[in-house]
Parts: sequence; structure tokens; C-alpha cells
Amino acid sequence: GSKYCNIFCNLNMISNVSSQFFSHCRYLNELKEDDSLCRQAQTSGAFYLFHNLSPFLQQVGKKYLVPQLSAAEMKRILEKFKETEQWIEKSVLIGCSDEHVPLFALDLGALEKSVIESELKGSFTDLRKALFVVDGKDSPLLASAQSLLRWHDSHQYCSKTGQPTQKNIAGSKRVCHASGIIYYPQMSPAVITLVSDGSRCLLARQPSFPQGMYSSLSGFLDLNRSVLPFRQNSK
Repeated sequence: GSKYCNIFCNLNMISNVSSQFFSHCRYLNELKEDDSLCRQAQTSGAFYLFHNLSPFLQQVGKKYLVPQLSAAEMKRILEKFKETEQWIEKSVLIGCSDEHVPLFALDLGALEKSVIESELKGSFTDLRKALFVVDGKDSPLLASAQSLLRWHDSHQYCSKTGQPTQKNIAGSKRVCHASGIIYYPQMSPAVITLVSDGSRCLLARQPSFPQGMYSSLSGFLDLNRSVLPFRQNSK
């Protein structure tokens, strides 16, 4: 009896996790597709700040935290500058919490960095450095946020008409109203490999790395190439 009870409990737990996952995905999709709903979510969501693609961190003791600013805190900061509402709408949706609090990223690169850092008692840090010091749960969000912000920054004009493109409120796409073309963020498949002989591994670095920083080998895949390694027939 206890065996079947345990199986039932495990199945029930899996069902609950699946239900939460699909509810999470459904809510995010609604925010991406409905501009008015997403605009409303901006008033109750949390914001991650960036400055020229560098995330904002706060040091507390020996720990580095990634603050999530409320809409009220964002308004207070942005009131020191002009066009507050316009700045909020430049944010992009990057996810939501388990409690369905929408999470946004906003790059304030056009504003004075020192004013923001002084006001919030922190600093904007290069993403590569930040990923080494922040909590593991924050790393994927910071990386996703920077990638999406970078994509918007480099796709402000239509490649066919040369006319400006406009993002939807969530930032899940950009539209050229002159041609009707819709642009979506592209994915670039990559491979990261640790080359090892069992006791040693091969690492690499480039001039932009800070002193003492090394990386495993990585590279992008060409179109139509498989992620599976090519094996030559030895016969």
C-alpha cells in the first residue's frame, strides 16, 4: 500500500509542477501578444536595470545582489530625467516569477550613469564579470535580458525598406509598418566544449578578458550543421 501511495504522491507532484509550468508559459504568451495587458503589467512588475548592456548590481557584504526594482521605484528614479513613461515603455519582458510577477529589463544607457548608481547605491558591471559573482538563479535572466536588449538595439531599422521598426510593448518582436515585415529575435546555436585528457583541460582567453580569466572552447554552428560531432569512418 505504501508503495502505491508513494507513486500516487509523485505523480500528483509531477502534475502540479506541469500545471504551474504551463500556467507560467500561458501568462507569458498573453503578455507578449496583448500590448494593453503588458502595459498594465509594467505598473506591477519588477525591473532589472542595465546601462549600455551592463547589468546593475549592489554589493552587500561579500555578496553581489541583482536588485529587482518596482514600478514605483523606477518612476522615482526616472523622475530625475524627462519622459518617464516613454522610458518605461522601452523595457522588454524577460520572464515572470513563480508568483506571476512580470519581470522586465530596461537599458538606461542614454542617461547619466553616475546619477543612477549614486541614487541606488550600486554599480553597472560588465556581464562577464557579473555572472561570476551573482546568484545562479539570476544568471540566466541577466544573460537573456542582455541578449534581447542587444537585439533591439541592432534592429531598429528594416533591412528591406530602411524605415524605423517599432517593438511591441513586451519587446518580443519588431514591426516595419512601411512593409508589414515582422522581425523576431533570432537564435544562434552554439557549442561549448571542455577539452580534457582526464586530469588537465584546455582553456582559452582573449585580450578583452580581465586578468586571470579563462574560458572553455566555444563556437557558433553554421546553417544546416548538426550539433552532433562529425565522425570519420576509420575503415
